[in-house]
Amino acid sequence: MKLVTVIVPVYKVEKYLQRCIESIRNQTYKNLEIILVDDESPDNCPEICDDYAQKDSRIKVIHKEQNGGLGFARNSGLSETQGDYVTFIDSDDWISENHIENLLSEIIKNSADAVIGVHTAVDVNGKETPHPLLFDEGIYEGEDLLNKLLLPLFGTEPKDKKDIGINASSCMNLYNVKTIREHSLEFISERHAVGEDTFFNIDFFNVAKRVVAVNETGYYYFENNDSISRKYNPERFARSINYYNELKMRAEKYGLSDMMSYRIERSFLMKTRWALKLLAVSDLKRKDKNREIKRILNNSLLRGVLKEYPVKSFIPSMRILITAMRLRWVFGVKFLLSARETAKKSKFMVAALKRLGIGG
Repeated sequence: MKLVTVIVPVYKVEKYLQRCIESIRNQTYKNLEIILVDDESPDNCPEICDDYAQKDSRIKVIHKEQNGGLGFARNSGLSETQGDYVTFIDSDDWISENHIENLLSEIIKNSADAVIGVHTAVDVNGKETPHPLLFDEGIYEGEDLLNKLLLPLFGTEPKDKKDIGINASSCMNLYNVKTIREHSLEFISERHAVGEDTFFNIDFFNVAKRVVAVNETGYYYFENNDSISRKYNPERFARSINYYNELKMRAEKYGLSDMMSYRIERSFLMKTRWALKLLAVSDLKRKDKNREIKRILNNSLLRGVLKEYPVKSFIPSMRILITAMRLRWVFGVKFLLSARETAKKSKFMVAALKRLGIGG
C-alpha cells in the first residue's frame, strides 16, 4: 500500500488550521504521512500542530527556528518525507474526503510521474466556484507534455486569448517522490521571485516522462484576503523581475529558448499588471501610490518589454492599458487597474468592465 505524504506549511493561520488538518485526517485513503511545517508562526499554530501530533501518529511536526517562507517550508517537508508520493496543501485551504484517493488512483493506474488536479475556489461568504482544467484531461508524454504542459508554464503566446494556459500551483497535484529525489528538485523562495510553484513544476515537467491531468476539484482554495498573494508588497515588482530572470534562465538551461515566442515577456507583463493592481487598490496615500506606480513604469526592463511586445494581439482594453503604461500615464494606469475593484458593488459596472476585460 503506497504511502502518500501531505506537506502543510503553517504560518499565522490559527483561524483556519484545524479545518485544514481535519480534512486531511478524514481522508478515505488512510496510509498517510502528514508533515506540518511550523514556519516560526507567532500565534497558537505551533501548539495546535503539537496537539494534533499527539492525537494522530501519522502527523509529524517540524518547528523551524527561523521564518523562511512558503517555498523553504515545503523544502523542509520534502527533506523529511518517507512517502512514495507527495502533495502540498496550504494551511488556509482544505480537501474533500476522497481527494487523495482520487489522485493516487490516477497516478498509479497511468504509471505517471505526476497527476495534475484542479480546485474549487471558496470566497469569504462560502460561495464555491469550480475551476476546471484549462486543457484536455488525459495522459501527456513526449511532445504533448512539452507543448501542452511545460511550455505554457513559461507563459502563453501572443495569439492566445488568455495569459494563463495552465494552473501553475503545486497544490492539488500529486508527485512521485522518486522523481523529485533523483533530480534534487526543490522550491525557490517566493521572497526571491513570485511564482515559486511555477518553477517547481517547470523543473519537474522537464524531467517527467508521463503526466496525467484530471478534473478533480476536491481541493478547496480559500480566497483569503489576508493571503500574501493578495496584499501589496513594495518588493513585489522586484520579485516579478526576478521571476522574469528565472524563467529566462530555465529556458536557456533546458534548451527551450527558441520555443519561447514572447511567452516569458507576456508572463512578465501579467505579473507586472498584478503588482500594479495591488498597488492601485492599496491603502497607501495618493502621493506614495503615484510615486510607486511611476517607479515601476520607469523600470528599464519593463520599458524594453513594452516596446518590443506585439501588443496588437491583445484585446482592445488591454491595448489601452499597455498604451497608458508605455506613456507612463500614472493616473490612467491607476484608474484602469482599480476600476473593477471600486465598481464591485454595481452589477451593471462589473458586467461592463468584464466585457472590456478590465480587472480580473
